[in-house]
Amino acid sequence: MKSKTTVLLGIAMVSLALLGIGCATGSGTGDGKVYYATGKDAVTPGGLHRIKWEPFAATFVKPGAKLGNYDAVILDEVTISYERPPRRDPMPGMNDGLDDNFALSSDATRHMRSYFHQAFAKELARSNDFRLAEEPGPTVLRIAAHIVNLTIAVPPQRDQAPDETVYSSSSGAMTLVLEAEDSLTGEVLVSLGERHEISNGLGGFYASNPVTNSGAVRQLFDNWAIRLRKELDQLKALPEIPKP
Repeated sequence: MKSKTTVLLGIAMVSLALLGIGCATGSGTGDGKVYYATGKDAVTPGGLHRIKWEPFAATFVKPGAKLGNYDAVILDEVTISYERPPRRDPMPGMNDGLDDNFALSSDATRHMRSYFHQAFAKELARSNDFRLAEEPGPTVLRIAAHIVNLTIAVPPQRDQAPDETVYSSSSGAMTLVLEAEDSLTGEVLVSLGERHEISNGLGGFYASNPVTNSGAVRQLFDNWAIRLRKELDQLKALPEIPKP
């Protein structure tokens, strides 16, 4: 169950991504230094500070944290929540195409959770600095993952006419919030994320169906997983996250 702080942080991630804040180049991969952002929403109620750091649109860290002390990660099951209550029983012919948010079926939701775990477990297993773990420990991080503000912009195939093909440039959007916590204390050391459309990445319109839509979701999760591994490896390389 995600906390109220996680929801608020997810909203902040959306705002930061839209404003282009927290995406400065040369701040996480070049000189290895940490540059802190200033201004509104630069510090969370939990004491995390926003830094200018790639590869995610927004990254918050706990000053003084030593990720170099950790050598393993536990991956929690991802939580999923909608931006607003979705339409579960759309009436035929009533879809006006404006500001729609459709509900995923229970099977689609289960598949999304499965795709997420497969992508992140596979990529984290490739890390040279972390191993996958199943039990908490003094050198184990817990990765809590949350998909918040999910919107599904196209009706599920079960609600489409048999002879209908829906074309879309994006089947929706979601915000990812990832929190790296100490597995024993639950203290959040790093929180990062961004909002991204669910698309095939090629631009233009494509036929919306279970195959293309699940492929777009898998592609997005694969990309996020690669960047999480890169993010953790970069932060672990620091002796300590310096204080502002």
